[in-house]
Amino acid sequence: MLVDRKIMSKLSQIESRYEKYRYKKVADVPCEYWETFEHFRKEPGSAEGAIWKAAAPGTKWGDNWLTCWFRGDARIPAECDGKKVFIRAKTGGETLFIVNERYMGVFDNNHPVVMMDKSVRAGKAYHLSFEAYSGHYIPGSAPNDHNIPPYPGCKTFDGIELVLEREDVTGFVFDLKVLWQVAQVLDDNSLRKNKIIKGLSDVYSVIDAMPDETPEESWRPEIAKARRIMEPLLDAKNGSTVPYMGIVAHSHIDTAWLWPIAETWRKCARTFSSVLNLMDQYPDFKFIQSSPYQTSVIRKYYPEIYGRIKKRVVEGRWEPNGAMWVEPDCNIPSGESFVRQLLFGQKATREMFGYTSDTLWLPDVFGYSAALPQILQGCDVEFFCTTKISWNDTNRFPYDTFIWKGIDGSSVTAHFHNIHCWPDPATLTEQWNRVQHKDVQDRRLVAYGYGDGGGGPMAEMLEVAKRVKNLEGCPKAEHTTVSDFMKGIKMDLKDIPKWSGELYLELHRGTLTSKAKIKRGNRKTEIAVRDAEFLSTMAALNGKPYPSNKLNELWKTLLTDQFHDILPGSSIERVNDEAIDDFEHCIEGAKNISKKALETFAGTALADTGKIMAVNTLNWDRNGEILLDAAKENQYAIGENIKSQWVEDVEGNKKLIASGIHIPAFSGKVISMAYESHPQKSPFVVNGNMVETPFAAVSFDSIGRIVSFIDKESGRDIVKKDGSLNTLWIGEDIPEAWDNWDIDRDQRLKMSIGRGFIKRYVAADGPLQLRLRCEYNIGSASYMVQDIVFHSETPRVDFESVIDWKEKHKLLKAGFELDVLADSARHEIQYGYVERPTHTNLPQDRARFEVCAHKWTDISETGFGVALLNDCKYGVGVEDGEIRLSLMKSGLHPDTRGDEGRHLFNYALLPHSTGFSVQSVVRPAYELNIPVVSVKAGEGAKDMKGILSVDSPNIIVECIKWAESENAFVVRLYDAAKTGKRVNLKFNVDIKGVDLTNLLEEKAVPLKLNDGNVSFYVKPFEIKTLICKI
Repeated sequence: MLVDRKIMSKLSQIESRYEKYRYKKVADVPCEYWETFEHFRKEPGSAEGAIWKAAAPGTKWGDNWLTCWFRGDARIPAECDGKKVFIRAKTGGETLFIVNERYMGVFDNNHPVVMMDKSVRAGKAYHLSFEAYSGHYIPGSAPNDHNIPPYPGCKTFDGIELVLEREDVTGFVFDLKVLWQVAQVLDDNSLRKNKIIKGLSDVYSVIDAMPDETPEESWRPEIAKARRIMEPLLDAKNGSTVPYMGIVAHSHIDTAWLWPIAETWRKCARTFSSVLNLMDQYPDFKFIQSSPYQTSVIRKYYPEIYGRIKKRVVEGRWEPNGAMWVEPDCNIPSGESFVRQLLFGQKATREMFGYTSDTLWLPDVFGYSAALPQILQGCDVEFFCTTKISWNDTNRFPYDTFIWKGIDGSSVTAHFHNIHCWPDPATLTEQWNRVQHKDVQDRRLVAYGYGDGGGGPMAEMLEVAKRVKNLEGCPKAEHTTVSDFMKGIKMDLKDIPKWSGELYLELHRGTLTSKAKIKRGNRKTEIAVRDAEFLSTMAALNGKPYPSNKLNELWKTLLTDQFHDILPGSSIERVNDEAIDDFEHCIEGAKNISKKALETFAGTALADTGKIMAVNTLNWDRNGEILLDAAKENQYAIGENIKSQWVEDVEGNKKLIASGIHIPAFSGKVISMAYESHPQKSPFVVNGNMVETPFAAVSFDSIGRIVSFIDKESGRDIVKKDGSLNTLWIGEDIPEAWDNWDIDRDQRLKMSIGRGFIKRYVAADGPLQLRLRCEYNIGSASYMVQDIVFHSETPRVDFESVIDWKEKHKLLKAGFELDVLADSARHEIQYGYVERPTHTNLPQDRARFEVCAHKWTDISETGFGVALLNDCKYGVGVEDGEIRLSLMKSGLHPDTRGDEGRHLFNYALLPHSTGFSVQSVVRPAYELNIPVVSVKAGEGAKDMKGILSVDSPNIIVECIKWAESENAFVVRLYDAAKTGKRVNLKFNVDIKGVDLTNLLEEKAVPLKLNDGNVSFYVKPFEIKTLICKI
């Protein structure tokens, strides 16, 4: 090559220098300002208490959580007449720009200049408003981070300027940028590369390298010469065989993360108005917005922006495609929560835009449940897009485009794309080079634009996009919608591979445990709303109004708080506190709805009638031990074969438990109470470190562990030789990068057996329960009280715990070394379970050292097994017969409190001599999590007759609710055993007909109703939704 090698480097510098000359200042805009901690949707006036002061360049403003409004009036100078005019605002903070009450965009580090009007007239006046946010303290995300942004109290206002664009300079800058990048990505032997270098060398020879040292009238003509040299290079087209890159603008806006939900509303206003402004300037590009929740907020608070969005949706340029209400965590939510994410999401998008999403758009979620394909299919979603699996820390996922098959055999078309990028030659070439199977995949989707905190595409990105549509040496790039791109994959790519099972992210494993109160709040809210819907349906069938609006508001709050940085516990302090408050509010609200519904059957107990109503909200009869939390102290359940026992739990709450009360499925029983108790013998024997129960002989060691557990039915000791059960493991937990997100594999090297056992004593010993109260010092400063609860009517052993957690960067686990031979463990997920290896044969197995399980994990041989149940935990590891349940994790970023505070949780050991089945594991796990609902009953209380019965033990009825759009109720059920079977439902209420529908309660297929019975086949793990007309 004869061209000097330094020229290309110098051209890059020249591009940067000319970038500063793209805009010419025309006038300053005199401004005034006002600071406030309140949020306003438009410029505040005297009614809002605004007191304006003059804002000169250099004005200091700001404080933690503070907003500063600036305003000014601009009159158009003569030289701007008929031209496109821009504003350059140097407020110092992330800023919403408003012109004559029209929202025009965002000023931030990536958007320093915003168009004010695309054609102005001299002398015309414009009123400008700027809402600038100072920010707030953010401690960072890595273990050693400290306040990554500048402190919010040090913002400087440097003026507002009216500017014109030097369009020839803009053209030169992006012509040069694009060709320079093409030359960089091509092989040194490429003729095209060498032609570009030669052409750019000619550009170098005519252009002034230092425009700031030369009069403008000197270098402006050189711009035109340079562009004429580059023009034929930019006109060169690709041949017939070239990769295709679909490009779509996007801004992945976290509903909350390093900022609270309320700030996200403002981020959406800034970003969406910016996109709309850019659409006025660049007619070709398209934008995907994935969250109906965020759009619904814009509709409520910024109707002017919403109205413009609707017009762009009609044009096909704004794509409201994402399917779910928010982009939720996809490990922790229940199956019913997934359904409601899609139900509320699709319903809102249809209502706002007449649009049905066909793509689940989840670029930044921390793993994807194997239950999702079936749920997506049931909600008219056939495509799935993400980027996150590329973050794996151990193994690269083998495919980029594939058919994703779920636990029931359903499938969707999946594609891994890219976000937070430019549509420039460097990005497009890099993304094509990363495609692993180019023999079957000739395309990739690139979602360009800035996100996380919003911003979206830049005018600069769109300038680049204009030049790379079909540019020789660069993949072909076309503006597209996600829907069209995915339809093209489905139609054109015939031999793409298949992937069966979960999409496990080999990273962010700690999000299954971080922020224990959020995890507990999620589980308890899901159950409370479930029960409220069922009980409200029962009341509605007896003539009471169904509280749809109240329940929908509870659901929307729950679904919003399942966002993928809220539920995982990876947000700042304020976000976490608001989520915990939300869950408490939802639980209280759901319980109030349930109480109101039960008055239909239990009446109103104005005085002590000596009666309680207990309701079974599950689809099988309950005969064993139940909790009657409506009982008054010293009241006992009375009746033939009924046993009662008062206990005091680890929180100091006195509770009545009872057995011998038969409550059929979905039924309520009125129970008589009395202030007297007949002496009932305890079946338990405690002798030092030895305990004998009706089901087991148990031995403890000196530090509180169970070292022998002989199951009486099988005669075997379930403890592995030299092993133990309920071993409390604790160790330092400092990830390499993401503090509250990650548990690294090497963390296990830091774990040691806790030796803070203080004492154990009998807290309760009666006919139903033996409670051994244990006290522990945990770590350096924490204290735990745990009741080990043995039962007389079930082999289940509970570990009810309350911990005052004060550790920093520590992980606490409960370990169970089981003498059970199994190569795999079953873990409950949404609407079923997955089996994962208990060995580490392959790199993929070793990477799954911490996985997600919902209410249970089970390891079983043929005819025998042991399950570990829980009431609010999700992170678990199983290796070589040992189950370790994660209890507490205390990273300090981005919430510096860690998980400090008082926490409640319960986990339970359940040996079973029948092997794994729904009866032996799944039902007990549901019973642990969903107690009987009890209320005081009035004089006229009557038993509540069950709504229906199910003849198959493999079936779980997950939901009974009122239908969305007709006078009917919904029954949603699934096979929990991976066993296909014909199922019969017998209804105990009068119904006119039953339809099978999809999960959106559409596409009805009538079932034959015969004397109140319907029969249908349920495939393994299949979800069925029935509309029961009344």
